[in-house]
Amino acid sequence: MSKPVVSEQAAMPKIGIRSALVELFRYVSPKGDRSVTARIIIALAFVALARAATLVVPIFYGKLVDHVAGEDAGFDLSIMWWLLGGYALARIGQQFFDEGSEFVFVRVAQKAVHGAALTTFKHLHSLSLKFHLDRQTGGLTRAIERGAKGMEFLLTFALLEVMPLIIELILVSTIMWAMFGFYYAVVTFTTVMIYTVFTLSVTEWRIKFRRRMNEADEKAATRAVDSLLNFETVKYFSAEEIEAKRYSEALSRYEKAAVQSRTSLSAVNIGQGLIISTGLALVMGMAGHDIHNGNISIGSFVVVNTYLIQLYLPLNFLGYIYREIRQSLTDMERMFSLLEEAPDITDQQEAPPIKIDQGRIDFDNVVFSYGPRGVLKGLNLSVEAGQRVAIVGPSGAGKSTISKLLFRFYDPEEGEIRIDHQPINQVQQSGLRREIAVVPQDTVLFNTTIAENIAYGKPDASLNDIREASRLASLHDFIASLPDGYDTRVGERGLKLSGGEKQRVAIARAIIKNPSIFLFDEATSALDSRTEKEIQHSLETISQGRTTLIIAHRLSTVVNCDRIFVLNKGQVEESGTHQELLALNGMYYTMWMRQASDQEE
Repeated sequence: MSKPVVSEQAAMPKIGIRSALVELFRYVSPKGDRSVTARIIIALAFVALARAATLVVPIFYGKLVDHVAGEDAGFDLSIMWWLLGGYALARIGQQFFDEGSEFVFVRVAQKAVHGAALTTFKHLHSLSLKFHLDRQTGGLTRAIERGAKGMEFLLTFALLEVMPLIIELILVSTIMWAMFGFYYAVVTFTTVMIYTVFTLSVTEWRIKFRRRMNEADEKAATRAVDSLLNFETVKYFSAEEIEAKRYSEALSRYEKAAVQSRTSLSAVNIGQGLIISTGLALVMGMAGHDIHNGNISIGSFVVVNTYLIQLYLPLNFLGYIYREIRQSLTDMERMFSLLEEAPDITDQQEAPPIKIDQGRIDFDNVVFSYGPRGVLKGLNLSVEAGQRVAIVGPSGAGKSTISKLLFRFYDPEEGEIRIDHQPINQVQQSGLRREIAVVPQDTVLFNTTIAENIAYGKPDASLNDIREASRLASLHDFIASLPDGYDTRVGERGLKLSGGEKQRVAIARAIIKNPSIFLFDEATSALDSRTEKEIQHSLETISQGRTTLIIAHRLSTVVNCDRIFVLNKGQVEESGTHQELLALNGMYYTMWMRQASDQEE
């Protein structure tokens, strides 16, 4: 059984570039999808045809120059137009097949990006609460965003540019060998090889600067997201300048890393320009020497020059392409590394769905701790089917931990939790959570309408269902008074609503779920006394005949419960009805008298 130890943030697992590429091609060509395979084949055929057209263009051009310059037997206007027509068709064909390959392949690339990003997103939701407490949202979202963009670049741009360039290099070298001699091919091929080796070597050297820049970028994004999500807290403590200073420090680290990255890029560009210029000068010098000796025509000189320009111009772009490919691989590696994070809480193989007929809950000798801090120490607690049971006790006694264990956000280190005699670690998590509705102490809403937030508990709910749940939660009159009614947007995390209003939305969301078990974790803590009494009456009505677990600090809200458990230091100190516990004159009695005294004061 997994131990839910909340420790310091662990290092992100690394899967390596090779594994990232394997993952990439798994999404590019999913098993059983013939349409994707067909699109890949057509795109590659278009790439081949585009390269063939590219290689024909200089030949037509050279023949045209020779004909116009009088190198042939004589000038013939019709031959000139035929050569011009062939030249134009070759250029149009090159453009047509280049665009066609991208048009055919773009759907393959976008499907792969969609699939990978969705898989990563779903995997993040499958991870345990421990992972999400350790990780920072800004960095995670940026990692997925950059990984998806890296995949898109690698597939739609690099694959359709780099592979044709390699094919073109081989074919151009072969043509130049056949038409002009071995040394032309050697110089051309050698120049490209030196250029490539230089680019790879220097880019590998400067990749550390890009990584530092990315890490600084993620930290800056995380700092900004955390600060904006906690906007109210910043305002409470007049900490705008502190937050600005921290964000500025993060941006300064990014600025320094970005300057280093750009400076190293200048060194790469200078070296690449020197290599290309030297190779071009050598080949053109050889061609000029052969013209002087009468070995080749002026048209052949033009052919050589055109081939070199067609080959070398993309090489200037190749430096950028390789850097982006390398960075894309790094970004993909980080995104796919998220998939290596194993969830702490998993379903057993072929775990059955839970079957709740009555709703009895048993905690049997449950031991649980957050790292070195022990919380529950052999907890024994039973909730009879259909009962309303309260759990009370001082802060830190383990009340809210019970709700997290019941939802299987964590598994206990020892002991067992059962619902209707079914150990919850042996049934499907999704089914378990569907059968329990919770009203948490800290309600966080989505930045959408009130209606959509309420319907989150039942996505197919009708507007009448939403209104009925709102009435039971004493929320309908408030919503009806708003200009946009149920279409009112609640803002980021529900910040446009008061604490009480947010809690009533959470109650309505739990009601509409129509669960087998209700769990109220300080469900009325943010409400005024009048509203609290109204909602208490509503909660008693909706939970009639259903097992209801109430975690409460305010004892006045649990006096009508069938049974009350008093927790102290992770164990049940006392249990009984309100009157029975008062009669014991123990811990519950002391808490009750203290709260009564505070209320009078």
